[in-house]
Amino acid sequence: MYTAQSQHASFALQLATLTLACLGAWAEEIPRPSAAANAQPTPVAEEIKVTGKAANEGDIRRNQPASKIIVGRDELDKYGDSTVAEVLKRLPGVSVGGGPGRGGGIRMRGMSEGYTQILINGEAAARGFSFDSLSPDAIERIEVMRAPTAEHSARAIAGTINIVLREDYKAKQPSQLRMALSEEDGRLQGRLDVQWGAQVDALNYNIGGGYNRNSRSNDSSGSRQGTDGRTGLSYDEVTASQSSGSGYHLNFSPRLTWRIEPGNTVSLQTFLMRNQSSSDSLSTITRLSGPAADYARAESHGESESTMLRGFGNWKRNLSEGAKLDVRFGFNSSRSDSENQRQEFLGDGSRKEIRLDDSEIEETGFSTGGKWSRPLGEDHSMAMGWDLEQSRREEHRVKLVNGLPEVADAGDLVVARVRKLAVFAQDEWNLGPQWSAYAGIRWEGIRTESEDALGTTSSNSSVWSPMLHAVYRIPGSSKNQLRASLTRSYKAPNTRDLITRPVLSDEENSRSDPDRAGNPNLKPELAWGLDLAYEHYFSQGGLVSASLFSRQIEGLIRRETQFETAGSGRWVSRPRNVGEATSYGIELEAKLRLAEIMGDAPPIDLRANYSRYWSRVDNIPGPNNRLDEQVPQLFNLGLDYRFKAVPLTVGASLNLVPAYTNRTDVDEWRDIDAKRQVDIYAQWRFSPAVQLRLAGNNLLHQDYETRSRQTGTGAVQSRSTTPTYTQWTMMLELKF
Repeated sequence: MYTAQSQHASFALQLATLTLACLGAWAEEIPRPSAAANAQPTPVAEEIKVTGKAANEGDIRRNQPASKIIVGRDELDKYGDSTVAEVLKRLPGVSVGGGPGRGGGIRMRGMSEGYTQILINGEAAARGFSFDSLSPDAIERIEVMRAPTAEHSARAIAGTINIVLREDYKAKQPSQLRMALSEEDGRLQGRLDVQWGAQVDALNYNIGGGYNRNSRSNDSSGSRQGTDGRTGLSYDEVTASQSSGSGYHLNFSPRLTWRIEPGNTVSLQTFLMRNQSSSDSLSTITRLSGPAADYARAESHGESESTMLRGFGNWKRNLSEGAKLDVRFGFNSSRSDSENQRQEFLGDGSRKEIRLDDSEIEETGFSTGGKWSRPLGEDHSMAMGWDLEQSRREEHRVKLVNGLPEVADAGDLVVARVRKLAVFAQDEWNLGPQWSAYAGIRWEGIRTESEDALGTTSSNSSVWSPMLHAVYRIPGSSKNQLRASLTRSYKAPNTRDLITRPVLSDEENSRSDPDRAGNPNLKPELAWGLDLAYEHYFSQGGLVSASLFSRQIEGLIRRETQFETAGSGRWVSRPRNVGEATSYGIELEAKLRLAEIMGDAPPIDLRANYSRYWSRVDNIPGPNNRLDEQVPQLFNLGLDYRFKAVPLTVGASLNLVPAYTNRTDVDEWRDIDAKRQVDIYAQWRFSPAVQLRLAGNNLLHQDYETRSRQTGTGAVQSRSTTPTYTQWTMMLELKF
């Protein structure tokens, strides 16, 4: 299918074809040579090479049937980020949970983590995947899709982030070694990443790996006022906690591609991730008034380790009449072990109890999928395919209080099985020079089974997801276009939320610290989505855009805390489908070189984006009855300056999320502090093969505060303040 991203190559090809056609027509007019002449050696044909300019990220984005932001190797190398989260936080509509300078869940359009689909090489990220453990050096590109397409899962109400690991070795991307040393609050952290590849005849291989040693401290202080769950009397207390931890992340991702013959290629790639950490913490409670606290001091020590192995396979075969077959297959195997010991002491120093929480989780699975595509003319193509995934998760968890099982009747073992099947079809076509359109439909079915000592539960759900995308290129300007999308997406319940087995609270059971349990009757959240956008592209890859979106959500899942009278009576938090919700917003983006709009401008690259979000949960009264944890605003600003006299580039960026209030239930509120983060860097290029980068992250190192309020029965209000720290990093990059 012809696209604008190959205009230069297509023009050269058409010119060469026209030239050959003219030569052929001219040759028809020349008398045919005699037989003797035919006996002469045939002259060697002159080799004709057709070349074209490589499409930049702006060209690729412009010609996608659905809105997609591409972050390629050029941008990943440009900023020298040490984590994937640092890359993503600069993108429009993408935010990172947690306080400034602290990694957290990745979110799109301000919504909580579960609304954003995270993929690795087009497949769902395995349980336990950590952004902190994956170096940007291991990534070929990052694709951010605001609306779903049939080829990928529709479990993406907010959007999809697809991380594509390093692909085939390319001579223009030489092997490289990166070494980084960071300091934060007096603690040193080190990182080493390497990428190496080569081409040997029909074999192409690329080997990458990284090792990260980390050490961090996390302190917090707070206060709490409420009603004591044992006596019913009011209390007022202050809390404090100190924790420190260290560990390492290791990843290894080799890739092998075998070109059996032209149009017949097999690729194999594995991804190994290993994490290990240990932590110690001390927390205290000081009652200013009211009855004595459940404990005065608690000491904890934890050890954890996890290993994840994932394999990807891909077979691509060209068929007759321009058709193509793309078959994927993969497997995953992971294991995680954690042990946490917690001791609680009373005010007189005597030990009240000792808790041991030992957990072992093993998960295995396989997946396969494929796509058959075929052109239906010069400007029309269709495709259809399937996805199949099956996984088994076995969790063995022992929780002892003073040597006795905490939940004796539930047993120690939980086994969960998940089966997913999807089929899809999609059609793309150009309707003249102004219009291009995409239509797709996808059916996905999920079956979940869980088994423990309390019995077996199962859940079945399926979703049809129609999808329509259209692009209109404004006449008279090839750089301006409009986008529109109408899609159906969904959010499936987490496997853990479907399992009825309870997890008891570590502290005194109360409304603010309830037990947690699942609900096997949960149904998926369904959402109709409308996206509209205007985009203007500059000749050197820059762009400005404005987009609007709306999501109408049915069957919203929220956790509700209630006092359940069964047994001895306890506060329990369970997920439930509570009704409908609406979310909508606007996202503005500019990314360009200043010279593209000012002829005599200095060599400055500018990137800025602003997002404004609104949402409403129907069964919760306003104001502030927003989707859980959805930020109302998000602002990013960045500048990069390249000196002409010396090989030096400097830059700075600002990330701002204003404070907001979230009403999570009829009588529950959360107040979230503003998040302000300023980062700077300087990069000196000694030669094309050697460069040094110095960076400072979170220069403002603000204290981050959250507050919560609950009224009615078991009323409580609390406040927590967490300090953050500036991190300084020095990175040396060598290419060879």
